[in-house]
Amino acid sequence: MAEAAQGRVQAAVESAVQGLEREHIRAMQGTMFRCSARCCEDTAASMQEVQRCIERCHAPLARAQAIVTSELEQFQ
Repeated sequence: MAEAAQGRVQAAVESAVQGLEREHIRAMQGTMFRCSARCCEDTAASMQEVQRCIERCHAPLARAQAIVTSELEQFQ
């Protein structure tokens, strides 16, 4: 009985994570890649400026992924 309950909880968590990824994370990834592409299109920028620009583009997604990971770790 406990195993069945644990299985239902696990399935619910997996479903929630998949929904979050599908509805939010993918959009953030698209935004990040488009932003990064714009950084690379700046031919006047130095290599370091382009790298910093790309890192700024990646920061919101990295923060979101860190939050999701932290919440899942706390849940476990």
